[in-house]
Amino acid sequence: MYGSLAIVEMGFSLILLLSAWLAVRQALRLPNSGTAERLHRKTRKLLSLTGWLTLPALVVFFCIGSMMMSLPSLFWEDRLLLNAPLIGAPLLAVWFTTAPMLLQLRKQSNRASGPIHPSVKAHLRSRLFVLPYQSTVLGAATSFYCTLISPVPYDPLRIAAPLSVYVIVMVALWMHHDRRFARVREWLRSSRAQGRADGSPLPIADQQAESRTRI
Repeated sequence: MYGSLAIVEMGFSLILLLSAWLAVRQALRLPNSGTAERLHRKTRKLLSLTGWLTLPALVVFFCIGSMMMSLPSLFWEDRLLLNAPLIGAPLLAVWFTTAPMLLQLRKQSNRASGPIHPSVKAHLRSRLFVLPYQSTVLGAATSFYCTLISPVPYDPLRIAAPLSVYVIVMVALWMHHDRRFARVREWLRSSRAQGRADGSPLPIADQQAESRTRI
């Protein structure tokens, strides 16, 4: 039974990895949407993909739960302490950080037209849009590899190297996004200031650019 559950777990970890990789590609393409209409369509596709990538994660959690209910702890200790956080924590970041922002962006872009406002492009390059998906890819890959090499009983020394790689890559990604985060902070500051002034959100479309194009 352990062997069958482990194979299913690794298989759906790979499916999660591929789904999250597609989500990363979609998130990176959002700033290059060009117009508010295309941004609305791409945001809808990314939200749908976010829902689909949750399904393989639920299968992985089901396998871990099945091991916990039917096998001694030495068979599932590593899954509970390692694999579940590696997959669950990034997904929580996606659903509680990125997904609400995408829903708001989709709602605002539905009422807009014309080229995307430059400040919105800077906002779309925020780590809040991309990093949770990237951490999901990395977490799924690390979980798959740890399941592949981890012996029974659980040996923490065997998984020290992949965990170190995970931490190093995550820090590198965070620093990469941090270089561009100053513009995002400025966008958020402007958005709050405008919201206090007239109670309306920052425009999605660049109306001045649209006027220049028509001229």
